[in-house]
Amino acid sequence: MLPAAVIALPAMPITGGGKPDKKKLPAPPKSASRMRMEYAAPRDTLESLLAGIWAKLLKVDRVGVSDNFFEIGGHSLLGIQMFAQVEKQTGKRLPIKTLFQSPTIAQLALVIGGEKQPVQSWKNLSAIQPNGSRVPFFCVHGDEANIFVPRHLGEDQPFYGYFHQGEDGHPIAYTSVERIAQHFIQELRSARPHGPYLLGGYSFGGIVAYEMACQLVAAGEQVPLLALFDTYAPEDGLRSATEEEKAYMPIKRWVMRKLVKRYLKRGELLPAKLRHFHIIDTYGKATRAYRAQKYPGAITLIRANGSPGVKDMGWGKLAQDGVEVRAVEGDHYSVIKEPHVRALANELRASIDRAMGSSSAAAL
Repeated sequence: MLPAAVIALPAMPITGGGKPDKKKLPAPPKSASRMRMEYAAPRDTLESLLAGIWAKLLKVDRVGVSDNFFEIGGHSLLGIQMFAQVEKQTGKRLPIKTLFQSPTIAQLALVIGGEKQPVQSWKNLSAIQPNGSRVPFFCVHGDEANIFVPRHLGEDQPFYGYFHQGEDGHPIAYTSVERIAQHFIQELRSARPHGPYLLGGYSFGGIVAYEMACQLVAAGEQVPLLALFDTYAPEDGLRSATEEEKAYMPIKRWVMRKLVKRYLKRGELLPAKLRHFHIIDTYGKATRAYRAQKYPGAITLIRANGSPGVKDMGWGKLAQDGVEVRAVEGDHYSVIKEPHVRALANELRASIDRAMGSSSAAAL
């Protein structure tokens, strides 16, 4: 029920019949639909450079040093393009997770200038919100959810996020669901050597989180919660993708794969515009090759109302103890962004409480 934008007008345009003339209402500016901090101008050359890059990418008139990249229209794909421009103009190469840890120009400028060093101990894992007394939640490929969900969970809920391989243009080292899960578990154990583990993931990340849970349980660890965000079971996801695929996609995919192979064969970084395709293409191949085993536990599925298919998105046949489905407003893409992400986070918070047996469960 929140308005998308609020615009002040000196007077309401009126039709000849004396009624409001909606056709003459001005279109809201793209930045008006998002909450903005009070504008703070860039204070030095580096901040001015970043403000110019952001404004051009996000198609806004100006960007203040306190504006959050994700709150003014940014997302992971634009973040990749933004960092490519930053590297081109400053010579500084940064992983995409830096943007989630430092999402404003002021914070990012400190990292680029060397005053604030990014955490480099993990390749794909990042401590988005490391503080708090509760058992940490580990989210695989949450994308924009990695920014918004921790805020709504509260400061007492630690939140770790896994980021995609290949976002830096380098070759993707782990290309099967099983190997990605193994690599992520290694980083998981370096952050938290033993369970209980609270796991979740979005889209393909949900499939990886599922395999991580299977491997951890097989190793004797406790996984009280496996929460999947609008994630189809592998077979159902492939079927849905095939049904929705455009007729030209096989040819486009063939051409794009040729380009990717050419760059990687020459030992060159992939251009920013090829990276997203290469990541998604790798995930598609991994999903087709994956043979999911039965999970000896329950699954919590937080799904978007706008996503087609069966209610449990195909997980019922894989979860030994059943699937608890929680539906929230939105579609596959909007469910991890404001305003719908608040409902997703509320459902996740309640699921964590139930899994740990208390709304104030302390970390073990």
